[in-house]
Amino acid sequence: MKVNPIGESFFSLLGLCQKAGKVVSGSVLCEKNIRSGKARLVIISSEASGATIENFSSLSHACQVPMIITGTRERLGRAIGKYNRTVLVILDRSFRDMLLKEQNEIRHGGDENGKNQSV
Repeated sequence: MKVNPIGESFFSLLGLCQKAGKVVSGSVLCEKNIRSGKARLVIISSEASGATIENFSSLSHACQVPMIITGTRERLGRAIGKYNRTVLVILDRSFRDMLLKEQNEIRHGGDENGKNQSV
C-alpha cells in the first residue's frame, strides 16, 4: 500500500467532520460502520500494523469504500480532538468528496483540473 502525503488543510477538514459528527474512530466502530454500509471513506494511519492495513483494505474493497493511508496516529487523533487514532471512517459523502479532492490535489499538484496555477 502506498502512503500519501497530506497537507494541513486535509487535517482541518477532518476537524470539521468531527465537529459535524461525521467521523467514527477506533477499529471496532469503524469496521461496524463499513459493514453496515454507512462508511463513505476509510482513513488509516501510516503507522498502522500490516494486519490492520490488510484487514481494512480487504473490507473496504469488498464494501466498495475508498481508503487513504496517511498521517501518524498522533496527527489523525489531534485532527479530531482525540488521542492517537489508527483508523477513521467518514460517514458523509460531501466530506468524503472534499477530503478526496484535497488528497488528489496534493498527490497530483495543481487545481481540480490538474493544472498548476501560475505564481
